[in-house]
Amino acid sequence: MSENIQYWQVAAGDAGRDYAKEFIRYGVAFVGGTAFERMMKEEVKVGHRILIKKGKGTIHAAGAVVAREGRHNGHGDKAWMRDLDGWDLPAYCYVDWHVPPAPMPAPEGLAISTLSRVGVPALVALCDSIIHDHPIRPHEPEPEPGKELEDEQLIDQLIIHGLSIGSAEGLSDALRRIRRLVNYYYHNEHWRDVREHETRTFLVVPLLLSLGWPEQCIKIEEPVKGGRMDLALYDKPYFHTDARCQVIIETKGFSEGLQYASDQASAYAEHHPDCRTILVTNGFCYKAHRRKTDGYRTSVPDAYLNLRDPRDRHALYPDAGGALEVLKMLLRTGG
Repeated sequence: MSENIQYWQVAAGDAGRDYAKEFIRYGVAFVGGTAFERMMKEEVKVGHRILIKKGKGTIHAAGAVVAREGRHNGHGDKAWMRDLDGWDLPAYCYVDWHVPPAPMPAPEGLAISTLSRVGVPALVALCDSIIHDHPIRPHEPEPEPGKELEDEQLIDQLIIHGLSIGSAEGLSDALRRIRRLVNYYYHNEHWRDVREHETRTFLVVPLLLSLGWPEQCIKIEEPVKGGRMDLALYDKPYFHTDARCQVIIETKGFSEGLQYASDQASAYAEHHPDCRTILVTNGFCYKAHRRKTDGYRTSVPDAYLNLRDPRDRHALYPDAGGALEVLKMLLRTGG
């Protein structure tokens, strides 16, 4: 190991977010949080080595920091890094990644931290061996962010799809109130303290009411084989014996990612053949899936909405709809 080469380990998500593939696909590593952003901007240099870790037991790839178009890092200038299921990860560096055929078990020495130096000889040796034994993985051009949308643009389109004029005014007020509370949680609370019950009660249900769903048609923690549906929306008041579940929403805490929650909602929907849409949300980000002839395909959403930053599409889901499509799918009329 050269004295001038520093070794780093970087986390690529958590239990509900896994963006190691984005690191590798686009030849980057990115982080959020004031301390980690400063480290990425000031301490990570060209030629340094980086390991992508998952938890404290697995290594996905190793690489060398490189310069592209005259610079090796940046901060805040790539919109597609600013919304990973609500996480804002603005500080980045460019990396030529070397990827083993399968994730590798790590020796002792991996830290819990998002970004930290590596000093354990066994980890340094593993990093060097991955780089030596596997070729550089070619990187793709970075994705383009979608176009920002104003509330009035969204509401005008929802009126075309069945939202009443009276309800439109209510929706405008609701979006403003919900966004204000989201921003309060985002900037003032420890995210993990804003739990699922709070996001469902104060963020999700008010949006549903403003989109035309009456309280009589909303069931909370409705039992179903295998668990409970966090929110089940019915086509008529629930006491009717022929009421049919139209939409199932799986709610998560404010800090939680949405990557794997869709499978749970899809399993519940199997018991409700009239269910047309499933959604997962942490209160401000929504991933929506439409029922297909063969069920739900949960690996990629059909539409994505971030209430803090509504766009016509998400950079990482270029073929999926954006904010308008999610709201249409949430309309009681079915959009």
